[in-house]
Amino acid sequence: MKTVELTQWADEGLNALQRAVDKATDRKRKLGQYWVEWDGEKAVEIHPEDSTKTAAE
Repeated sequence: MKTVELTQWADEGLNALQRAVDKATDRKRKLGQYWVEWDGEKAVEIHPEDSTKTAAE
């Protein structure tokens, strides 16, 4: 593979991973569940702002 092809391939892979994380985070938010993110130093729990919604909503 050429460097340009490898860079494009890596960018496509990174974009696919970012879409998957966005989808999972959105699902957790809609279900009222927490998720964990890295803040640069440690793992941090993120709780949705409106946690009164049930999973059925």
